[in-house]
Amino acid sequence: INAEYMGNEYDPKATDWRRKLEIAAGAVLATEIKNNACTLAKWTARAMLSGADMMKLGYVARVNPMNRLDHCLLQVQQYDPYHFARQNLALNPKNMWGILRTVVDACLKLPEGKYVLLKDPNKQMLHLYAIPPEADEEEGEAKPKEDDDED
Repeated sequence: INAEYMGNEYDPKATDWRRKLEIAAGAVLATEIKNNACTLAKWTARAMLSGADMMKLGYVARVNPMNRLDHCLLQVQQYDPYHFARQNLALNPKNMWGILRTVVDACLKLPEGKYVLLKDPNKQMLHLYAIPPEADEEEGEAKPKEDDDED
């Protein structure tokens, strides 16, 4: 089983994957890990949970920076998901399940309601926010009122 994921070149003026992948593919991967660690960790966790033997990371760029529709595949790198997790992301499968268990336990202790779980963009921290009941009504998702019909 293979898990395949593609990274898009965000800014060709700043990154220029076409040139850098030929010279130093490891440096491009290191930059992507630094800039997109959460996404790569998510892809790696999915590959591990699916039982994939190999995980393929593809580098995709626009054919022309002005054309958002046409893309080309620049390079594909293949990794064992467990090795990639340990070596590049410091991701431990046992730790992943422990974190999930902590989040689930925290949610089970909360009163019934709606909540939003967000990752802090600048820190390795999760925030759990309660959504007030009146927020549904403000966004146009108000529940229909029941009519009391007396016949």
